[in-house]
Amino acid sequence: MINYQMQLRTELRTQLQTELAETQDSLVREALAEWLAPVFTDHAKDIDLHFFSATEDILRRRMQDVINANQTSYTINLPKENYIHLALANIADNNQMYLTGQEHSNSMELALPNRSEFRSMNTGVFSARLPMEIEDKSAQFDVYLYMVNAAVALVIDTTTCDSLVSMSGTLNDVACGFHVRDSLFDYSRTCAFQLENVPIAEPSAAPHAMPNKGKYAAEIPTKACMAVVGMPTRDGQPWTITYTATLTGNKRTTTTLTLNESLKAGTLRVIRLKMDGEGGLTNEDDTSEVGITITLDWKDGGDHEVDL
Repeated sequence: MINYQMQLRTELRTQLQTELAETQDSLVREALAEWLAPVFTDHAKDIDLHFFSATEDILRRRMQDVINANQTSYTINLPKENYIHLALANIADNNQMYLTGQEHSNSMELALPNRSEFRSMNTGVFSARLPMEIEDKSAQFDVYLYMVNAAVALVIDTTTCDSLVSMSGTLNDVACGFHVRDSLFDYSRTCAFQLENVPIAEPSAAPHAMPNKGKYAAEIPTKACMAVVGMPTRDGQPWTITYTATLTGNKRTTTTLTLNESLKAGTLRVIRLKMDGEGGLTNEDDTSEVGITITLDWKDGGDHEVDL
């Protein structure tokens, strides 16, 4: 008997309620909760189970199932042997990651295609590893699966920027794969994930819209939100987010955010920022440990850079 259970490290609504607790944050909080709900869920749609011989590292058995649940159990007859059991969940419908090297536990990896930039992921991918010693008698094992990917959200007060037209960006310096047996991330090549606009209901302006000049403008600051579901960053090394605001007249302002605290698997990082009149970003909280560099690309006025 093997029991499987999904373990969610981040309780999405609790974290958003804590970090976006002000009244004026309610619309962006609900929009972000809805956008991330398919990822930060402890329900698995599909499950993929591999049983390898621990001595020969040969795949002895594989099971795939659709469970649509938080937990499930299977009764499996396995010959007497020592096994390495690797389990995955929510990989079948993931729009970026795929499973490779599954003939052997040492080569089994969740990988990204061989390119440098990717769309945001659409599912939370979970994995587990369990050594199993099977004897000539019944036994019970409990397997807990934990999330492999992670997310970042930028919540931006755009009140002072009347000329904002659109925005884009990338989450950089993230892993390109995950070795399932060792629970180690692969940083052998450079990867980035594209930030996506999170639509926000009125009266707060959507990310691509001009600031709201209606009756609510004096009461609720204009908010924009961009988010991405990608891979974790390397422990002990800084990572960056590149954000570009396009203003009227096709003027572009690029802000590079540098963060020292690593982005862990299964977590959500919410970063609150303010936009100045030229489209550059600054920390909303003066105590925030986010380094900022702003570059202006304003063709009409000549090229120049400003470092903060």
